[in-house]
Amino acid sequence: MCYRNGMFVRRFARRAAMILLAFSCTVFAAATSHASVSIAVSWDGLLRESSSACIVTAVDAHGAWENGRIYTYTHVHIDRAVAGSLATGDDVWVRTMGGVVDDIGQRVEGEATLAPGQSSLLFLRPGLSTVVAHSFEVTARGQGHFPLQAADHKLPARIAPGYALGLLVRPRVIQSDASPRLAAEVLLGRTVDEAVREVSAAWNQMHAP
Repeated sequence: MCYRNGMFVRRFARRAAMILLAFSCTVFAAATSHASVSIAVSWDGLLRESSSACIVTAVDAHGAWENGRIYTYTHVHIDRAVAGSLATGDDVWVRTMGGVVDDIGQRVEGEATLAPGQSSLLFLRPGLSTVVAHSFEVTARGQGHFPLQAADHKLPARIAPGYALGLLVRPRVIQSDASPRLAAEVLLGRTVDEAVREVSAAWNQMHAP
């Protein structure tokens, strides 16, 4: 009887361990499924869809409800116009999805995050805001936002990847010998001056009259 009870206990323990393992795997899968997956934007596509490219510094921001969801409106100062319709010295509003209003917050994976005081290279296009007229949106969401970072204040700032982009996959190519260049491949790691030259040269070709 004791032997049978011992076997029963061991079998019960094994089943309990298997159930706990399956549960932990389910929880882990659910926890990791929140990361976004986006098609990486091509260099030509980013240029084509943008109306301006500029070096900006975010000044301040506020959240607002719009069509049942929260958007953040960031006031940015254009430190250096690179290409397009905006000019150096302009101040514009940039609308991004997600943000905080009162005690309610919404987060959108893959969206650009413009932190006050942070300088970045932005690719912009006219926005669809019903709250702030003549505002802009970041082209390709977070993929059109490139923060500027410097390891040392004596060194020139370089182009860094945007925040919370999630997983990027290369776009599918149909009947082509070569994959298109991705915007990140062209810009990341470049100094500001190098990036400006790249954007200016490619922009003139893409937006030639």
